[in-house]
Amino acid sequence: ASYKKACEILDVDERTVRRWRQQLRAADGLEDRRRESGGARVPANKLTEEEKARIIEVCNRGEYQSSAPSRIVPRLADTGVYIASESSFYRVLHEAN
Repeated sequence: ASYKKACEILDVDERTVRRWRQQLRAADGLEDRRRESGGARVPANKLTEEEKARIIEVCNRGEYQSSAPSRIVPRLADTGVYIASESSFYRVLHEAN
């Protein structure tokens, strides 16, 4: 929608802009540069291996062994301990199995 609106504001036909973009890509190789500059980014809040190991260790403790993460995380929070979110607990346990 914004592409169409921009063409209307500039009073340029959409097909003309598409043709210009295709010509520019062919001449400068913009697509290749974009792919090279991209790449897989690691989320800043990604769990470390130590945190994952701690989640598994906590879930294997006697008092938590038969509990779901939906019960473990709030119980830990009641004691002032925060390791990760409930969904992270589920994800780590799923990866471990």
